[in-house]
Amino acid sequence: MINKGIMTFQPTPETHLTLDLIAELIERAPVFDGEKSVGEVFDRLRSCEGEFFGILETGRYLGVVSKTQVGMLLSGRFGYALYAKHPIHQHLLKDALAVTPGDALLDVLDRALSRTGPEFHHDLAVVDAEKHFLGMLPMPTLVRLQNELIAEQTRRAAEQRHALQHRELQLFRSQERLRQSEGRFGILFDNSPLGFALLSTAGRIEACNRMLANLLCLAPAAELPRFDECVAPKDRAALAAIFRGFETSLHGEPRSMELRIELLHSEPRLARCDFHWIQETGQICLCVQDITSQRRLEQRLQQKEKSALLDSLAGGIAHELNNKLLPVLGFAELLQLRAGDNSELAGFCNIIRESTVEASELVSQLLQLSRPPALEPQVCDFIAIIQSAIGILRFRFRDSGCEPVLDLPERSITMKADPAQLKQVLVNLFINALDAMRDRSRCALHLSATEENGGVCFRVRDSGSGIAPEHLDRIFDPFFTTKGVQQGTGLGLSVCFSIVQQHGGTIEVETTGTDGTVFALWFPMVVEAPRASLEAVAQSRESASLGMAPGEPTVLVVDDEEFITRLVHESLRTRLGCRVLRAASAEEALEKLESNACDLVISDVRLPGRNGLDLFHEVRRRWPRLAERYFFITGDAGSRELNVLLHETGCPVLRKPFSMETLAIQTSASLAVKIKDGAATPSIDSAAAPRLSRPARVASDSEMLAAFH
Repeated sequence: MINKGIMTFQPTPETHLTLDLIAELIERAPVFDGEKSVGEVFDRLRSCEGEFFGILETGRYLGVVSKTQVGMLLSGRFGYALYAKHPIHQHLLKDALAVTPGDALLDVLDRALSRTGPEFHHDLAVVDAEKHFLGMLPMPTLVRLQNELIAEQTRRAAEQRHALQHRELQLFRSQERLRQSEGRFGILFDNSPLGFALLSTAGRIEACNRMLANLLCLAPAAELPRFDECVAPKDRAALAAIFRGFETSLHGEPRSMELRIELLHSEPRLARCDFHWIQETGQICLCVQDITSQRRLEQRLQQKEKSALLDSLAGGIAHELNNKLLPVLGFAELLQLRAGDNSELAGFCNIIRESTVEASELVSQLLQLSRPPALEPQVCDFIAIIQSAIGILRFRFRDSGCEPVLDLPERSITMKADPAQLKQVLVNLFINALDAMRDRSRCALHLSATEENGGVCFRVRDSGSGIAPEHLDRIFDPFFTTKGVQQGTGLGLSVCFSIVQQHGGTIEVETTGTDGTVFALWFPMVVEAPRASLEAVAQSRESASLGMAPGEPTVLVVDDEEFITRLVHESLRTRLGCRVLRAASAEEALEKLESNACDLVISDVRLPGRNGLDLFHEVRRRWPRLAERYFFITGDAGSRELNVLLHETGCPVLRKPFSMETLAIQTSASLAVKIKDGAATPSIDSAAAPRLSRPARVASDSEMLAAFH
């Protein structure tokens, strides 16, 4: 008999009674034919182990009897006599359980352990499908199986509990991470400096953050619109193509483009829009960045770089133009002197001189506008500044069909100001007036100047559409403009306001409306200094000339343009009787000075190799007294740094083109230093350098006065 104390398998709720398992669990019990008598069966049971035995009928399972049951039948005083002859099948155990291979272990245990009373301890018979008796399944074995199964289920329950606790912990952590993620997303989404939105494939905004809502001017409770409704019409076709691309492709590539946002109650904005496809939700993520200010700044930087480039080119171009204009003006004057009584030839020379002076003034004005210097106040004529500003824009006035109406006093209005800066203010006001009248059928610009409150009040009246009331308080703010991005930077009026205040004046909008706008500028005036008469100037010239030492003064002219040195040579020889030496570079000039005793050096600023400033410093080091008789001629209006360097030398500067009379005056004044044996006379500085203002006469009173002031 197999020892059933040790089981070689672990029962589980899924276990079934297979033949192999049954062979391990059952006990081999004797069987008896059902017709055997009770006494005969009892005799045989005495020698058999076990408690329960199978009863067969014609080889088939019929039931179960127990040794105790049979013994009780035959015990007693009359038991044996009564039952010994009975067939055993008449005394089978009632409700005996039988199991077959293939039964589920849980079902077998349920049936066996659910019995009550003495039947609970009965073993189970095991029979196959053909009712063949296989053996008895002891109840203790079933109890052990039940205990093992309970232990297995307890272990599984513990594992499941631990697994559930682990899953609950993981779920809690996942929920916590989700909560934190949602919090971070909410903070980033709502407080992002970029505009974010979730769009459907049709382009409707399903959610957006505050930045995008502010950009699109959306009310808090308003219905979210379609995004393409906020885009300029010209950009909607490209936007629709992006939406179609995401709708037809499950893995849409990110798209990016610049769109113009146009709304009814807001100025147009330029935005960079990035589109990304969210596969999990089937939505389009839109990121919007307002780049309007960035584009304006880039344009200003480009304009600044362009201006810097133009400024660097302007100096060279001005130098070359003035170099070419100087001989035209100078030789025209020399030719006019030689014309004598030929009035026709003198008239031709006068026309050449007039055209040359006008071309020089045009170059000077353009340079002042493109590269205005720092505020350098001087006594000037405000009427002349107005006329100069009008002259700069004469082509603009002609193209606009607007002829300015001038209401200016006949006499000059003297004030202390920077002419270049004031000219910039007037040009800005004139351009703004022309822009305001661009779409008007009638263009009228009225300019007037009157003396008021101890100063001069200049009014600019246009016939434009006026300034909107809500803009009046902001027109002088930096970067505020009602023009398009390509038409204005918003700096014109703010710069004008700053310049006017620096001059101690005021600027304001006097009136505005549908009939036009009036800008009023007020500046303080100064009392004009008395002018010296021509006779006094002439006497000063004469006294200086009379003081010259006997013999021809020697003048060294340094310029890389041969026709300029030739012109200066001829002018000084003819007018002053000077002996002139010519040099084309600083090195050649130093060689001339080493071999010749010179009384005066006239040098161009721009020279090949070492420039005129380098030459001056070398002359001052080697011939200190000659440095006191040194002045510059230049065709460059000069940057601020160049003007500072020239001012530090203390030498006069003549700006090309200059008249021959101006050259003669400056030469006489410089030579007077030598004549007076080192007694310095006032020389011409760069600001007061004499220049020919009108060719109708040889030199104006102010020019001759400036030469000796």
